[in-house]
Formats: sequence, structure tokens, C-alpha cells
Amino acid sequence: MKKVLLSNNVFTGLGESPCPAAILVEDNKIIKIASSVEGLNVSKDESVEVYNFDDQLIMPGFHDFHLHLFPGALQLESVDLSHTKSAEDVIKTLQSEWKHHQDKEWIIGFGWDNGGWADSSLPSKELLDAYFPDHPIILNHLECHYCLVNSAALKLAGITGDTENPRFGEIVKDENGEVTGILMEKAQSLVQKLAYSFTKEEKMGMLNKFFDYLAQHGVTSINDMYAPFSEFLDDFDLLYEVEKNQALKARVHLQTKMDGDLASAKKYIERYNHPKLKMNGLKQFIDGVITGHTAYMLEDYSDVPHRGDTTYPLEDLKNWIIEADKDGLSVRLHAIGDGAVKFSLDAFEEARKLNGNQNTRHTIEHIECIQDEDIPRFKELNIIASVQPYHLAALEQKVYIEKLGEERFKNTYLNRTFLDAGAVVALGSDFPVVHVSPMKEIFHAVTRKDSTMVHCWNKNERLSMADALKAYTYAPAFGCFREDELGTLEEGKLADIIVLSENLFEIEHESILNTKVVFTMFDGNIVHELKDIKV
Repeated sequence: MKKVLLSNNVFTGLGESPCPAAILVEDNKIIKIASSVEGLNVSKDESVEVYNFDDQLIMPGFHDFHLHLFPGALQLESVDLSHTKSAEDVIKTLQSEWKHHQDKEWIIGFGWDNGGWADSSLPSKELLDAYFPDHPIILNHLECHYCLVNSAALKLAGITGDTENPRFGEIVKDENGEVTGILMEKAQSLVQKLAYSFTKEEKMGMLNKFFDYLAQHGVTSINDMYAPFSEFLDDFDLLYEVEKNQALKARVHLQTKMDGDLASAKKYIERYNHPKLKMNGLKQFIDGVITGHTAYMLEDYSDVPHRGDTTYPLEDLKNWIIEADKDGLSVRLHAIGDGAVKFSLDAFEEARKLNGNQNTRHTIEHIECIQDEDIPRFKELNIIASVQPYHLAALEQKVYIEKLGEERFKNTYLNRTFLDAGAVVALGSDFPVVHVSPMKEIFHAVTRKDSTMVHCWNKNERLSMADALKAYTYAPAFGCFREDELGTLEEGKLADIIVLSENLFEIEHESILNTKVVFTMFDGNIVHELKDIKV
């Protein structure tokens, strides 16, 4: 049956503001767009469902350009610690949630951040041991680059003071050589491989909940980004089962691990080539995070005398990038420190010189700190800037100033600067690092307000509403080579369409956070509805 969606406010993504329009959908495609229902020329004899949204905003479905699918699905089943303001809050939350998790082999939590606590020192295993001496616990820091575990978890993993650190990882120890319970970067895998061992049925339950959650937030496409902490969870073939059960409510674009094994990457491309499930390229981490002093900087941190490190030797990383580019594979690099960003740009530039233009759409992720001279290189090299605006509210300004100093802080979390320099800017959430809600990302993109909701973080980096929405719809589609199918509302494109309760172009910024997704259409099917709006 054909469907007609109409509103006084339709943002197609082609202009700078919404206008009245009616959209005709048949099967999974947009057939026609007109200024009114009459302009659609639909015969009165045809069977048509009409949905009138009055002044509510119709727009393309959100495309989250950077999240972690299986870890995000796990987070929805885990203890939420994002609201905690102290170590004591963490314990209170765990005690409150214990009744829902005591039948599980592990207690898993996400989202604590000591950077926002009055006592900002890292917690230790003793905090957990006093209340949970026997039940293994793993609590992921907000950025998922380090975690806190208790003694029961350490015992199961066989971690002692004599256990060697993996490359780009640290089992943190106190002055006596005793393990504290903090595991940095790749040291986390020693525990995660045990804690994240789930049955197929458990994973399917998580995935079904995850895709329902995306539909509720108007996210109709995602890019799943490889991360070491997801290696023990990922099972992409399950996504085909979800699709078979008609429960896949967003298009999935996969970025698998870049490690020099291009044969495996090509197998992924062959296996995942479905309109709703595609292999999109390769991903690797160049460095870690500023809060943990693991981001790779050009100069020492302001509070400790070192520059961080890289995940692998730079020569290896560069060779992998060049070989992937030579084979036409798009590469996405996690690069947070200014040293990691510069290296990434240098490697992409060398690949271009050696291989020519391979029609790749390489991307640098996060770009939390950058040198001025590297900003124009994004346009020069056709590199996409993938940023996550809500991070600047989830993390603390004072922590960044303390670790980077005032001068480097001025070049953190740039958004507007990249756009003004001619770069393609794409938005995402990095879920489960922060909430998947696009409303939060958009709010902080257009206001730059930090966790205080009063102070701004480099306020000149604010985006206009039109730019923010395009960066959350068209730019990610472009990054996936799907701009001819997705990202704007146009005749012939796939019918991934959402409706918001408010017109974002007219409301006060504070009301963005209260805006709801009232209707989500994915591939021509209605997968989320808040109320009956048929006429």
C-alpha cells in the first residue's frame, strides 16, 4: 500500500530550512515529493494511507556515523553509571541494581568518569571488594579505554602483580607492585574475553532490544566501528538472522579491523553486501584518549612528562593504510591526540602520492586535538572529519585544560572550523560511550554547552541547525558511498524517514533535548510510532 507523509515543515536536506511538502512512498522508495497532497497526483481509486504531521518536522532518518553495535547492545543490558558523581555513587548504583544482575555470571557496568568527581583520583578494586567480594565485576570507564575490576574478576583472569602488560595496555599497579583493579587500553581484554562470553540466544536478545532502541531515537542507519573491546562480542552473521526475523530496523555499515590482512577484509566485503548490511571499510586505532594520557601528542602532556603512545608501530600502521588504499578500501582511523591526527593525515597523503586517487573516502575519528596547519589538509586530501559533539558535555573541560594546557585546549573538539575549511563533517554518538540519542548530539553541536549546561566549550565552533542535521544525515551517507540512496529526501531514494515532535529550526535550544521522535519509517515500513497520526 502506498503511504503519504505530509507536514508544514519538511527538511529534505537539500536547502537550509524546512518547507511544506507531501511525500509519496511506495514499497521502500520515495516516489514523489510535492508542495501539497494534490501535487502528488494520487488517484482517488488507489489505496493510500495518509499521515498528516501538521507542524511537526519530517526529515531524513538519522545516520549515526560512529557507534559500537554489540557493545551498545550490551550496554542496554548493563548497569548505567553515567550519572554517578563519586565512587560512593557507583557503589549505591551497583547495590540498587544488584537484584537485576545477581543471577548473571558477571556484573557489567558502563559510564563512570572520575574526572567529574570531587575526588578525581582513580578508584581501586578495594572499593568493589568491600561490597562485592565474590561476584566478578567489570565497570567500563565512560570512554571505554580503561575499566575497573574487582579481585574476583582479577582472579578469574589470572592477573597478578607478575602479569606482563600487553602492547598499548597497562595493568595499573600501586607503589608496592599490587594490582589496583584499573586496566588500561588493551589490558582490558584480559578480563573482557571472560566477561563478554554470551550465548547466541543472549546476543540475539540484546540485538533485538538494540534495534528497537535505534528506531525509538530515529536512527535508521549506523556505522559499526571496530574496537578491541568488541572483538569478544562481535558476531555479524547474527545480523542476517535479525533481518530474517524482520527485526533489523536500521542499515548497518561495518568497519572491520585493519591489521594488514586484506584477504580477510575482502571476505567480509563479499559476505556482507546486502542493502541493509554492508561492509564499508577498515578501522584501526592510532592512539587512546586524553583523559588516560594514552592519546598520542606532539609534545608532552601538561601534567605528566610524556606524549602518550600509538597502538602499533607507526611504520606498520602506515604500511597497512597504504596497502588498504591501494586496494580501494576506505580506512577510518581513531586519532585523538594532535600527533595521531598529524600521522593519519601524513599516511593518507603518502597513500595518495603512491596510489593515486583510488576513490576512497578515508575518515579520521574524534580529532579531539589538532595543530592549526593540519586543519586545511582535510579538504586538500578529501578526508572526512568524524566528530561526536556530546563528548564535550560527557567529559570535563577542566580535565582537558589540566592535561593539555590553555593553548592546545583552544584546538579541541573543532566542528565549525572544519566546515569553514571545506571539509566534510559527519556526526555520530560513539555509543555506548555516550547515549545514542541524536537530540543530545544536535543540542551540543549547536550550543557547545558543556556538562554545566551554562558554560560553552570553544563557542565559536557552534554549528547551524541545518549544518548539524546534514552532518547527521547526508554526510554519513556520503561517507558510505550511499549518497545516491540515502541522506536526503528525494525522489527515487530509499524511504528512511523520521518525524520529530518539534520543528528544531524554530524552538529554543533547550527544547531540543525534550524533542521526541514520533514516527520512524525504515525501508518503507513503519518501525516506531508514538501516536496514531493517520488521517
